[in-house]
Amino acid sequence: MITTMRFVATCSAVAPALLALLWLSAVRASASAAAASAPNIVFILADDLGWGDVSWHNDQVVSPNMQQLVDTGVQLEQSYVQPLCTPSRSAFLTGLYPYRLGRQGPPLADLTPTGLSLDHTLLPERLSQLGYATHMIGKWHLGFCNWAYTPIARGFDTQYGYLLGSESHFNHTVGNGYDFRDQMEPEFTANGTYGTHLFADRAVRIIEEHQGSDQPFFLYLALQNVHLPLEVPDEYLVHYPEDLDENRRVLLGMVTALDEAVGRVVQALKDTGLYDNSVIVFSSDNGGVGKESNLPLRGAKGSVWEGGTRAAGFVHSPLLQGTPRVHSGLMHITDWYNTFLALAGESVLPDNDGFNQWDSLVNPSVASPRTSFFYNLDYEGEEGMLGALRLQDHKLVITKRRDLVPGKETEPWLFNLIEDPNETINLVEVEPGLAMAMQVLMLEELQNVVPKDQPEADPAGDPSNWGGVWTPGWCDVP
Repeated sequence: MITTMRFVATCSAVAPALLALLWLSAVRASASAAAASAPNIVFILADDLGWGDVSWHNDQVVSPNMQQLVDTGVQLEQSYVQPLCTPSRSAFLTGLYPYRLGRQGPPLADLTPTGLSLDHTLLPERLSQLGYATHMIGKWHLGFCNWAYTPIARGFDTQYGYLLGSESHFNHTVGNGYDFRDQMEPEFTANGTYGTHLFADRAVRIIEEHQGSDQPFFLYLALQNVHLPLEVPDEYLVHYPEDLDENRRVLLGMVTALDEAVGRVVQALKDTGLYDNSVIVFSSDNGGVGKESNLPLRGAKGSVWEGGTRAAGFVHSPLLQGTPRVHSGLMHITDWYNTFLALAGESVLPDNDGFNQWDSLVNPSVASPRTSFFYNLDYEGEEGMLGALRLQDHKLVITKRRDLVPGKETEPWLFNLIEDPNETINLVEVEPGLAMAMQVLMLEELQNVVPKDQPEADPAGDPSNWGGVWTPGWCDVP
């Protein structure tokens, strides 16, 4: 067969359009061949799940399906996310620290007329180019004021779930509007059914539809549990004693419901014969809301303390070696971008804030390529520089004065997280040279901080203007 290069060399008179078509066909054929052997990727992101809300950190929690995956997989003990949900989701889908995107601030509010920057290629777009089918289920929370910000426009073949940051688990309303869609259309039949059940049903359906296909798939399953409001069917409460604090009892019931959904996804992969060539990753998007959810770690959701940023997570796959084991190498949510691209067969990985972690995950003898990361970074007027930096075993924290413990307003805070994982001993005066060097690294990085993308709320997006449904179409894009 004459190669494309020889064909071009010997047929210089062929119209450029025909040559372009031949080149495109060759690229597509190459991508299809590579995709045929690439693994399916299932990324499960729990919402507001704390360090102490999982059975492998707290034996009070009933999560047998996830526990079995941990017991036969790789438990992630140094895997970090952002302090809040929108920033974490932004980092995951771009491979960039949120402060490079203007997303280092609070989560996107319901009427905020903006979304995740359109200047960057999201992970599902890259995977589509490599021959993957791409599916998004659950919570989006990356902007919806214009259709250009929504999942179908950002590289997903299918989308099923809600666009805002939180809603009722049963009736799928946020304030005065309904928020649940199948593709781009409102899905009113979801009303009255528990969200996690719906998401698991759709995940199983997608997996079943891929049975027998040579095309690999990427499934982003962004589950709603255990985000407020605290709601769960009564059947999940029987696992927990009635004398337990009621809010804590419901939250743990929500964990068990989440665990059931994870179990159904894994069983569907096995039933369809897709399990042996699949990689399953589980992570929380940030720490739990209450400090009890994150014990013994310090802090909670919204903070750069370990309780707000150190995620309960694991990787499970028959492709892993030497399991079960605990992986203590440093990881950050930005790493999944390049890791998944490498799994998909991409030979030239993008230059972003992430690392390809696959070799260190699949092989216990390979160390993590990451030695540092920024928890968050910003500059706020009189407060000055805010954020935190991890450098090998040490962590430097510069936080708002009002966030410090009264009577102990020492800035910055320096911890050795290997010796002091719960951040109790400030080493600034013990290791002032290291503290200063890390602070200089943070100051140097400030040049990459993009101002927060946080415009004023726009009442044009109120559901009363859109038939009682939260609907895109009320803002322009840059």
